[in-house]
Amino acid sequence: MEMHEFDIPYSSGESICISGLGDLHIGNIAHNKEAMKNAIKFLNDNQCYIILMGDLIDAITHTDKRWDIQSIAPEYRDKTDNLISEQYYTLCDYLDKLDPTKIIGVHTGNHEDKIRERDSRNITYDLCRDYDLKYLGYEAWTRIKFKRTSHTETFKIFSSHGYGGGKLPQSKMTPIFQTINQLDDVDLVMIGHVHDVAVGRVERRTIPSTGSMSLRKKTIAWMLTGSFLADRVDGSITYPEKKGYGMTKNGIATFKVYPETRKIHVSC
Repeated sequence: MEMHEFDIPYSSGESICISGLGDLHIGNIAHNKEAMKNAIKFLNDNQCYIILMGDLIDAITHTDKRWDIQSIAPEYRDKTDNLISEQYYTLCDYLDKLDPTKIIGVHTGNHEDKIRERDSRNITYDLCRDYDLKYLGYEAWTRIKFKRTSHTETFKIFSSHGYGGGKLPQSKMTPIFQTINQLDDVDLVMIGHVHDVAVGRVERRTIPSTGSMSLRKKTIAWMLTGSFLADRVDGSITYPEKKGYGMTKNGIATFKVYPETRKIHVSC
């Protein structure tokens, strides 16, 4: 677990967008390049702040039990002796199209973590060092301070590469609600890994400990941060196909935060 504090300047009445970008699986034949192009355009056009959610590269080599040459994108098949680095270079090409000052931090995913455990190579550390970004580990708490000249509003984010999954939509939602139920005080929750994109809000109610009795409400916004791994590819056998997973939408989810009113809009 990592902890982080990040300042975002804003003007009175302005809204700020925060998105998760993860489960890219660069190097896999099912990596959706068109969806990535569209996501990068959206992030830049809307000046989104970004948390990179892990599994940015596929990171499956010939020593891995998941290895299948059919799953490797054709442009990498003659580079299997340097596969991790080649996928990393492609990741850097994508990041060079984004504003690094808007990247809040970087999570590692289970695919990167397998390389760390087996080969003592931490790709996520490499990325953070090369781009001067904050390493967020597998899960993190981030305190976002929205600042203008005379005022600061603080929002708390819990983000994790995630866990679990399943074939049914309700199974993929389980990590979100399990996580929210474990957290005491949070505003935004971001979970990846399940290769689905979804958003929602949960309302918590309480009464004050002292003083006049009144009902107080707090909104927690959540997202499954999406994936860029297509579930079916013509002419190839994909992992979701072999496991019988259903069709999923590639793309990202976004929080639109209004710091002064503490309103949160969600979209995907």
